[in-house]
Formats: sequence, C-alpha cells, structure tokens
Amino acid sequence: MKYNVKHITKYIYDFPASLCHNIVYQIPSAHPFQKLVNFDCEIDPEPTSLTRRKDFFENEFIYFSLQKTHQKLTVTSQSAVELVRPSWMDINPGDTPAWESVVDILHTTEVLNDIRQFYLESPFVPSLSDIKDYASESFFPGRPIMDSMLDLNQRINQDFTFTPGFTEISTPLREVFAEKKGVCQDFAHFGLACARSMGLAARYVSGYIETVPPPGQPKLVGADASHAWIAVYIPEVGWLEFDSTNNLLVNDQHIRVATGRDFGDVIPMKGVVYSGGGQTMDVSVDVMQVE
Repeated sequence: MKYNVKHITKYIYDFPASLCHNIVYQIPSAHPFQKLVNFDCEIDPEPTSLTRRKDFFENEFIYFSLQKTHQKLTVTSQSAVELVRPSWMDINPGDTPAWESVVDILHTTEVLNDIRQFYLESPFVPSLSDIKDYASESFFPGRPIMDSMLDLNQRINQDFTFTPGFTEISTPLREVFAEKKGVCQDFAHFGLACARSMGLAARYVSGYIETVPPPGQPKLVGADASHAWIAVYIPEVGWLEFDSTNNLLVNDQHIRVATGRDFGDVIPMKGVVYSGGGQTMDVSVDVMQVE
C-alpha cells in the first residue's frame, strides 16, 4: 500500500508573538513493514533555525525557532510512504505464549531495559486498581497473550464510545474510564493502562489512518486526523500493534510516526510562544491512498 499524507497546522495569535520554539513529530518512522519514500516540511514564516534530531526513543523530529515578530504560523508536512503486510498478521494467536510467561520473561535479564521501561507507569497512564480489574477479564490464567490482547481490543471498542470534544489532553484516565468516552488517544492510554497493569510492556504509537467516507459520499479534504494505537511486546515476535478505536490488529493501513510511553512523548506539534494573548489553532490532515 502506498499513501501520501499532508498535515497542516495553523496558529493565529491574538497579539504578535516575538519568539517561539517548536517540536514537530510528523516524520513517518522506518520499520521492516514501512518505508518513508519522501518527507518535506514547509514553515511560514521561515524559521530562524531548524534541525532534525532523534529523541530518547529514537523517533525523528523537527525542532525550529522563530526569533522575529509574527502573528500567524503555518506548518505543512507532506509524506509519501509504502506499507507492506506486517509479519504478525500470519501468526496464529493461539500459538503465542501465555501472557504470564511473557511477564516472567520481562523480569529477567534476557530483556533489555528499553523494553522493560514500557511496563512502568507514565504521566498520562497511571496505575489504577479498577483498570486492572477490567483488564483481568481478558487475561485469565494460561491464555495466549495475543488472544488476550485481541479480546481486550474488542472489549474497549465495544464498551467505549468515540466522542470527539468530550476529553482534552489534561482529562484524567480515571474520568475516561468512568465515562467510557473519548478519542483514539484516550483509548490508547486506556489500553496501555490495561496491558501494563498485567505486567506487560506496552507503548504508545502515533500516526495516521485514512478515513473512509460513507458509501456514495465524497472524501472531504482535511477530514482525516492524527491517530493513536498501542504496541505490546512478545518475546521472539517483537512489538505487535493493536487499534482498539477500530477493533483492529494493525495491518497495512496504519502509518506509523513515533512511539513513546504515552501521548506526551510524541505530541504532533508542541512548543512555547512569547505573546501577549491567546491563540487559535486549526489542524487538517489528508491521507490518500496512491494507486
């Protein structure tokens, strides 16, 4: 599968800004099943400085600063990627190890710290006893880990309602669980909390997925959005990805950008600005399959 992605972020400040520093996580990452063909980022006004770097988790990002007066800021990133069917699509879930054995392995020296770090709490994913109770219904003794995760994926999809605008970045996970409403970031955080509560290593994945319009209706420009799902580590298999928002074992329609402990590590665009007032932000994303 081949996709083109266009991600536009616009800021308008109430009063002119004299300085801003920003970090952009919008560069699709390299994987055995994903190839970045091309990436370009246009920034208006032209930044005073701009660099591409890698963070602690090996995600590539753009840092830029504007050290001149401006009242508008537009960042347009465009990517071309090629995806192939991930190897985990050919795994029989019943052939994967019992989830308890995976937990045991994670606590041995056979597993690197950069994997073990993902079974710990993180700022957006605290440890909550009632979430562990919820997760336990999918992780009964001796059950293969992939079966457990697919069941958890389906339950979250059925029990939670996708409700744009109900939550903000600061909405606590406990409130999301109580109301069972939110968006993909909330569902991903809840899935992480469930997996980690059972002692598994699970990480947040940010990226994109194409939005398919209802039959007979045209695809709207800018109607797509950033997306989020999770990956769970299975020894001798690697990181398997699960999308509870769509109840999917991630195949070749998800475009991966970055991974981290939670949303706070891989926010698509964040920064600081020196201005005398507030701001408005507008984001549009287009994900188009290429023939």
